[in-house]
Amino acid sequence: MTDELSFEVPRDERGPGLSRAAVRESFGGQISMHELEDLQAIVSELTTNALLHGAGDIHLRVLLEDGHVHGEVIDEGGGFERTVQRRGIGDIGGDGLNIVAGLSRRWGIHEGSSHVWFELASHPDCTAGAQAPVAPRLGADRRPDALDE
Repeated sequence: MTDELSFEVPRDERGPGLSRAAVRESFGGQISMHELEDLQAIVSELTTNALLHGAGDIHLRVLLEDGHVHGEVIDEGGGFERTVQRRGIGDIGGDGLNIVAGLSRRWGIHEGSSHVWFELASHPDCTAGAQAPVAPRLGADRRPDALDE
């Protein structure tokens, strides 16, 4: 079974909340509550980053296929720093990609772009807390094939 969400995110403060709501509406009841919460957090972080640091239109795409959730957030910006920054306990903001890394099974960035993809395992024994954060996988060849369809 394949289910897909394609959503044009408003480029204003409503964008992340509307993206979370679109994910809830599209995938609520199809994945576990824990996975839905993780998915909403990832989508919120990536759409917030696109809003704050990107340019032009913001597009969210999420695909549920064969028990896995694949997603991507694309804007028209020129790219960003490709390393996940480590921040101090008193720092405010800047943890979005650390959150994405901690909640994703795999994630990456199309090098030289602001196109970020992620993969969240969609089965009960995949818990985000059991994994250490992973580094981004860079380049188009690292992106899940399912997103090309």
